[in-house]
Amino acid sequence: MKREKYFADIDRVLIDALRRGSPSIAEKMKIKFSEDLVKSGHFKKEAFDVYRVDNDPYAGLWLLENIDGVQHLVRASDPVFETTEHGSWGAISDYDKSNVTLSYKNIPIARFSSEDFGFSKLDIITFKSALLNRVSTDEGFIKEVLAEQPKSKRDDLVNTFPEFRKFV
Repeated sequence: MKREKYFADIDRVLIDALRRGSPSIAEKMKIKFSEDLVKSGHFKKEAFDVYRVDNDPYAGLWLLENIDGVQHLVRASDPVFETTEHGSWGAISDYDKSNVTLSYKNIPIARFSSEDFGFSKLDIITFKSALLNRVSTDEGFIKEVLAEQPKSKRDDLVNTFPEFRKFV
């Protein structure tokens, strides 16, 4: 239990660090504001202090706020991942519902894209349930998923989760 919490905390810290350093708007919760960005067309004023940001995959609204004397656009709502769990396994869909990440004890194992597997935003819940059902009942499927991972990742997974030894 303590080990699982440790890994979950590390994952959260790493994800936060990657978001702060990412150039992608998808990873930002606030952006330093300037009138030049509005003039360039990257920010569009919707009403009063409410804006839309070009290239925001969530198409959400942003609010103009003063943070320590500097104007920032702050995401009005926090996009969230949708997680479905079954035992130690989890299936996490990304914000735009185009990918599902299979995880074991909160550690990502493999990513399944809608492009490759043909699920839509509307049937992603069914895909996640089927995926979790498959890993819960079909050891051959787990072997296939692990076999598709790079050797270094497989080795790390087996070292972290000795119960995976029987699958590699």
